[in-house]
Amino acid sequence: MLYLTLVLAFCVLTSTYFAGRFYAAKTRLVEKAIEETIERKLSTSPISTELHRLREENGVMRNLLIDMVENEASLADATKMSEVERTRATNARTLRRREVFGEAILVLQQTNGGRPTADSLLSGPRGRPGVNVIHPPI
Repeated sequence: MLYLTLVLAFCVLTSTYFAGRFYAAKTRLVEKAIEETIERKLSTSPISTELHRLREENGVMRNLLIDMVENEASLADATKMSEVERTRATNARTLRRREVFGEAILVLQQTNGGRPTADSLLSGPRGRPGVNVIHPPI
């Protein structure tokens, strides 16, 4: 009789253990399905789309700033250059500065969200061309 009680207790413990594991696995699967559903809903939300667009624009602006800094630092060691090389480097830097400036204007026009356009920034107050415009040195 004692053996029968021990075997029965062992069977109850074993079945309880496996039932607990079964329900724990089932709970994990349900939680995973809920998380996937939430992720899918959030991926199509306008806030998430706007955040992705802003990250993209931030990367573009960061790359433009890096280009500007690299361009300005390109003549940092101009003391070891001849006059002809210095003139070429200055002309190349000026050309690159204008290219980067044009890219920045294009990015500002594309990302305009109710802010003043790049054309209005360039034209100065009351649309007069060339007033209060900073031109890069040549």
